[in-house]
Amino acid sequence: MTLNQYKDDFKSNFGWKDSISIGKIDNNKEKAVCFYNSQRGNPYVGTMGGKNNRTTNIKPITILLRYTKNQDVAEQEAQKIYEFYEDRTFFIGSKRIFTMMSYNAPINLGTDDKNVYEYSIELDFYEER
Repeated sequence: MTLNQYKDDFKSNFGWKDSISIGKIDNNKEKAVCFYNSQRGNPYVGTMGGKNNRTTNIKPITILLRYTKNQDVAEQEAQKIYEFYEDRTFFIGSKRIFTMMSYNAPINLGTDDKNVYEYSIELDFYEER
């Protein structure tokens, strides 16, 4: 699965209407979300008998949210996105996807140089093979 497929699923099923991207967020928008391949260090998990015997692939993703200059409004939107993915099982095409949150809440990153609040949501997608 690609970041673009996850982005498209989020846009459709969450109903996101503002700026959405993969790999690079639009810093000129006050309301934006971006999907990144996560830089979290997940250790390699081998499979007995090789990857053909593996039942899932793991795709760690970071979702970055830029959302207004109001901290309370930004926190509420970050929480909505977190709850959308928490314990979610869904399909992209014929692949079943399970989610596992990396933290127990969105991570407040403070504000950027334009005083827009940013939050990070860290999760792993387990893609059924």
